[in-house]
Amino acid sequence: MQERRDPYFEKYDADFGLSGLTEKFADVAVLDGEEAALALVTAKIVEYEDETPVDMSRIERLGEDERRRLGFDVFHDDWGYAEELRADLRRLLESPLPDEVLRAVWLAATGNAWDPESHGIGIRDWLVRIDETCAAHPPRSMVGRKPSPSWQFWRLPVADAAVRDAILAEIRSSADELTAPGLVSALEEVVGRADLDLGFRFFLRALKTASVPVAEERFHRFCDLGEPFGYHIEVIHAGLTVVWRPLHVARRLFEGDFGFSELARQFDPVWERNIPTAELLGTTVAADGYRTPGVQALVLWEDTVRLLRSPLSTDTITTLWTAASNVHPDRFETGGRDWLRWIADACTARLREVAPSHRPALPSVRGDLPSVRASVCGDLPSVRGDLADAVLHELREAAPLLTDQDAVVLEQVVTQVDPGLGYRLLLRLLHSASGALTAEQYARCAAIGERFGYGEDLVSEAVEHLVPQD
Repeated sequence: MQERRDPYFEKYDADFGLSGLTEKFADVAVLDGEEAALALVTAKIVEYEDETPVDMSRIERLGEDERRRLGFDVFHDDWGYAEELRADLRRLLESPLPDEVLRAVWLAATGNAWDPESHGIGIRDWLVRIDETCAAHPPRSMVGRKPSPSWQFWRLPVADAAVRDAILAEIRSSADELTAPGLVSALEEVVGRADLDLGFRFFLRALKTASVPVAEERFHRFCDLGEPFGYHIEVIHAGLTVVWRPLHVARRLFEGDFGFSELARQFDPVWERNIPTAELLGTTVAADGYRTPGVQALVLWEDTVRLLRSPLSTDTITTLWTAASNVHPDRFETGGRDWLRWIADACTARLREVAPSHRPALPSVRGDLPSVRASVCGDLPSVRGDLADAVLHELREAAPLLTDQDAVVLEQVVTQVDPGLGYRLLLRLLHSASGALTAEQYARCAAIGERFGYGEDLVSEAVEHLVPQD
């Protein structure tokens, strides 16, 4: 069983420790010698500390007696990068791993950017010199601070045998891509005989420096394997060559809201906080998260173009947007249809940037469920239009929570534009409604969401709070 450590997500939103240092080496074109290489180590430490200053806010609020009692041990991030780096170095230097293993993983993680042996330095001596450089840069501290990690209650039990076996399986399955002599066996030895956490990070670095294509499904497996260590997702994602699903397949792989209804949520004054319109629109259009680049723009483009091509009047579209976002389009000095054109243009620009070969085209409302979502959720109806009656039923059941005008507009969206969009906008309006839904209504809403193939969080995040708790 591995030692228990503080979760890294408290401190690092990118790679860290020795693997983070090797990334720094891989990014430098030329290093002339040992002095330049060790200067890069110092630069990495200073860079982190400049970007992550010590948080004094919780200390400053404490009285002198409470400070003395706690020893100032009330926050986590005073140690700095050097201590985390030294911890990784100790795990290697105190291990029984032979020099050829250490050299193989160092070269793979740095992309062969700097080989200490070519400068007359053995690999263990090189690791010791890095450690000495870190020791010359003591951890950040304050007078009276007791030298022990804080936030004990956040500590995670790291990595059982099942996680180790899964990581080893991923390493072995990369033997055809990680072709440097002895690299795969070296990574296995670091995982098995030195440290599982560091071995996994070295494996990820090797994939990144070798530009190994990683299928989206495998990327998500890596993210799952990083969870026991508390990795931020960027530790996995940054620099990895992910092969995403095609846009037309991935467009419904959202766990929560998306498209026009999600844009309305972003513009709600509760969320907006006076962000300029163009900036907020651009941010939402590009908010793909860790999905296929352009997928957010695609689903928003589909919703928007359906509305533009519908028989709904400009006044009706204005009413719809105002109800869903609590922001009138007049604020943007444009009417409802002009606002839709602005949105559509932003989506088109984003798709042109990240998916220039993709030609967006509206799939039919009938038969618009992708096979990927169907394979995840089981049998789903092949005709989305068949759900219009179910959506209309729930709309009419929930009408007492809506204004008469909003209920009429939503019914037009369901019958004249797209039942799925109408359903999501109904949930959007109900989210901020005064009143309650019965448990039976909520169960039916959840069932409709499943039949559309929407993510499991879409309904719960929108309306679960409206159901009285027993």
